[in-house]
Amino acid sequence: MESISTYMQHDHVDIDGIAERASTAAAAGDGAAMARDGARFLQRLEQHIEMEERILFPAFEERTGMREAGPSVQMREEHVWMRPVIDEMRAAVTAADNGAWQRASQALLEILVPHNAKEEQMMYPMLDDAMGPDAGALLVEVKALAA
Repeated sequence: MESISTYMQHDHVDIDGIAERASTAAAAGDGAAMARDGARFLQRLEQHIEMEERILFPAFEERTGMREAGPSVQMREEHVWMRPVIDEMRAAVTAADNGAWQRASQALLEILVPHNAKEEQMMYPMLDDAMGPDAGALLVEVKALAA
């Protein structure tokens, strides 16, 4: 059976690939491709955050009782840090502004790279462990939101 960790890590890889295509297009001066891939990246990133905040983190907190402090609380806080940068990226996409995309993308990576590492090394494995045999049902919910 596929684990929450495996599924969510794979989603990170997919989202990172879209971001890389948008950044490559921006560096090449291709505003149309940057805007297309940038919009897709933002949509997928926001969907990923929603899967975590709406389904995974509440399930973890319910199961463990870690509502006031713990890994899910820290991950949510980091999502908040990302939001202004995501807004800058959305504006760059709308304007097809390659330079603005590159600057905002770099700022997001400074938050996102360590954030994803913490999720992959700590949060997702803890989720799998905490959910035990219920992890499969939770993953079905996550996949339904992603569909």
